[in-house]
Order: sequence, then structure tokens, then C-alpha cells
Amino acid sequence: MKALVDGLALLMIAALFVSVAALIAVWPFADMAQGELRCEGKGAVVIRVAGEDYAVNGMASSRYPPIQRVWNRDTQPDADLDSFIVRGLTLCSW
Repeated sequence: MKALVDGLALLMIAALFVSVAALIAVWPFADMAQGELRCEGKGAVVIRVAGEDYAVNGMASSRYPPIQRVWNRDTQPDADLDSFIVRGLTLCSW
């Protein structure tokens, strides 16, 4: 039984590693200025770009302006904010 639990834990860690690697590979903001992603409270995903904070998801939108103010849709037409939100939510300590 312990071997089964250990095997499942190892499989879950490997799946998490592959998921994070996939998110990094398709990072939608590669050409954008670098920023610091964080999670506040119960799921508010926020990014700090050039000294300013921006809301990435709806939970953060009441406190910060939307990320679209600095996200250039012309240079990143296929960018998917959902992957950005998922990456930010992994920072939450739920």
C-alpha cells in the first residue's frame, strides 16, 4: 500500500512539473516587460510591471487596474490570460 501511495505521489509531482514546464513554454507575455506575479488574499492574481500593480483576474479588479492597460494585444494576439491566471493561482496558499 505504501508503494502505491509513493508511486501516486511521484506521478502527481511529475505531472505538476510537466504542467509548469508547459505553462512556461507558452508564456503569453514573452515580449512584454518583466513583472512580478503574486496572489493576494483568496485568489486575487496581481502583476507588478514597471512599478505599477495590475489585476490579472476578477478577484483583483476591484483594487487594481486591468492588465490590458499594459498588455499589447497587437503583439500578442493569441495570448491566453487563462494560463496566466492559473500560474498566478498556484502562488495562493489555500
